Amino acid sequence: MDIVTLEQKFKAPVGEVWAAITQPELMKEWYFKVHNFELKPGNVFTFYGDDLQQTYLHSCEILQVEPLKLLEHTWTHPDHSKGRSVLRWELSGIDEEHTLLTLTHSGLESFADAGPDFSPENYEFGWKGIISISLRNFLHDIGKQLFEIDIKAPREKVWQAMWSKAGYTAWTSEFTEGSYYEGELKAGETVHLLSPDGNGLYSDVIFMQENKLMILSHIGIVVDGIEQDPDAETELWTGILESYRLSDNEDGSTHLSLELDNQKEYFEKMNESFPRAFHKLKALCEQ
Repeated sequence: MDIVTLEQKFKAPVGEVWAAITQPELMKEWYFKVHNFELKPGNVFTFYGDDLQQTYLHSCEILQVEPLKLLEHTWTHPDHSKGRSVLRWELSGIDEEHTLLTLTHSGLESFADAGPDFSPENYEFGWKGIISISLRNFLHDIGKQLFEIDIKAPREKVWQAMWSKAGYTAWTSEFTEGSYYEGELKAGETVHLLSPDGNGLYSDVIFMQENKLMILSHIGIVVDGIEQDPDAETELWTGILESYRLSDNEDGSTHLSLELDNQKEYFEKMNESFPRAFHKLKALCEQ
């Protein structure tokens, strides 16, 4: 039997986590827009992977409910497969402020008739994104910010200006003069994003496609050039993403977009700093 199991700790009491996974008005903030949901055995609820386009229909029947402890339901794809799987959400309180969620998705082999898009590996990847990023961010008051700019230069030039050592120092000076990075910007590598005093962040390069896409996952802080173990403060945001995308405009210019996970208390600061940094990058590329 093909099974995906995922454990995730949240800095949130059990009641808050239970509400997030069982109240449709909250679920739509981090999960999907769920239809006809009632928290009782036998209830059948549905949702779409894309609710606007109504694609990838999911149909689920609730099997078990133990308030604040367990939600178990079926998981099917009636438009794509005859298969049937079972999803268990199990909660346990670590202490008054922390909750452990154990998610188990079993019976994934029954979706073999739907093709490779429904492989266990894809489910594992998807659940990590949903639980370890989307739900965690929702519970820890982390939101998304989007920054965009058009630059009259080809993607290759913009990429070089962004990620060469000299280029990075130039445009990130709008955050801190003399900023730099150590390490190699390749998928699977860890880099240090630093200010001149040797303090900053260490981040994993999740994905890199040259001249197109850079995704960084910020893990923890660096003090005097040394990676620090996560603490109570760090656990609120560790794993947040910073995703840069470059695409071609019809006139030959480049569209740069950044999707940034960020604690909401820092939104105002980033709303001031990133537009300045992007305009600095634009000037460097267009001169």
